[in-house]
Amino acid sequence: MSRTNYWKILGKTIIKCFSRETKQSLLKQQQFFLNPSLLQPPLFNYVSYIQFISEFKTKILITDILKDVNIRMVTQYETIKRLLFNECWSLFMNQCFKIKSIRSSNIELFFKHPRSKNSLSSLSTLECWHCSKEILELLKNVHTLKHLLIFVGQTNDIEPLILSQKNLKEISFYYDSNVAQFPFKNRKTIKHLSQSLNILRFDRGICLSSPIISSFVNLTELEINYKSSFGEENVQILEKVSLPHLEILSLKNVRGEYLDIYAKLIDNTRSSLKVIDIRCTDISTSIPPPLESIKYYLHVIKTKCSKVEILPIWLISNISLKDFEDLLATCSRVKKIIIHILNTVSNSDTVLAKPIFYLLALKSSTFLNVIHLIGRWSFSNLDLQDFFELWKEMKRKPLKFNFHNNIYSHYIIKVCEFYHRLGVVDSGTINYTKPCKYY
Repeated sequence: MSRTNYWKILGKTIIKCFSRETKQSLLKQQQFFLNPSLLQPPLFNYVSYIQFISEFKTKILITDILKDVNIRMVTQYETIKRLLFNECWSLFMNQCFKIKSIRSSNIELFFKHPRSKNSLSSLSTLECWHCSKEILELLKNVHTLKHLLIFVGQTNDIEPLILSQKNLKEISFYYDSNVAQFPFKNRKTIKHLSQSLNILRFDRGICLSSPIISSFVNLTELEINYKSSFGEENVQILEKVSLPHLEILSLKNVRGEYLDIYAKLIDNTRSSLKVIDIRCTDISTSIPPPLESIKYYLHVIKTKCSKVEILPIWLISNISLKDFEDLLATCSRVKKIIIHILNTVSNSDTVLAKPIFYLLALKSSTFLNVIHLIGRWSFSNLDLQDFFELWKEMKRKPLKFNFHNNIYSHYIIKVCEFYHRLGVVDSGTINYTKPCKYY
């Protein structure tokens, strides 16, 4: 089913749940002619099952509904659009009694409704774009939040809401480049969060100091997504962050030149990390990790990450195979490994894949079943064939093999397809100018 058809079907289902009076009003006052099937009452009260409500997605839904309607005047179109939007909100408040998530820039729409107290008694996720005294008053009966999304610079008075939550597990901060830090005004708020907070996310940049982040001692997951470079001036904060129970570290759209800082953050954990997800921006437009940073990172992985299951690493031709072999021996629980090859400026320096393949087949974790190679690797179709044969001989788990390179090879694709048919390779993608899936 296409995305457009999905929204149309969902929209028509919701319209069918409108009251008879609302449908008649659309016809008489707006000349909005509904399909006869939509005039009939629904077989079930579908809307009562809705638990996740998004202002943005509701607007998409209404726009798709109106695509098939012949409305000549712009003013009439906007009037009907606004009317449908308000009717949807009213329907949600009247019919949805166990709403779990609200994502809206105008949450007053919900909380000013007479039935909001009952409908929102189980609310667990709230996206808060701004936080006035009026909104806090409307939120005073909500104590069940598990996930709070905060827009930095517009919700600086949200601490009373945080303090009123019984078991807040996750906070996401949306960074504003005009605001350096989120201003916690009450130390009780930090102490309150330190008892329950497990997941901390930063979108576009870090807006808390290292002492505050480190105070959340029960954090098991930290995610930072820069999306652009304007927030990266705060990346130094990570160097002094200490999170002893961190299990998942996700750093997206970061620059490789800061690899030593990411390694320092990992070094400050207590061997608890299971997932390391570091995704650098395009190395062709950014500075790659220096050799010393790569060596320090590999050392930290070997000494502090014995439990890691998902692991990205960076290699260069003058990194010894012994270092790579030692890393594989230490990380005995790895299920997925992503290996980035960094080349010199001349692009003439490549890493020979054959010895790496050999070590992966013979020395890696028995749990390993996903290998992702990125960069200018040097191997032939025969090298890859030998690797798959050795993988088969060792009776390893079926492998998901991904290869990201801009050098096309018809022969390598054929080898992957052949061993996929044999069951040695479970699935995979080779990304050239156009991705080639061989499963």
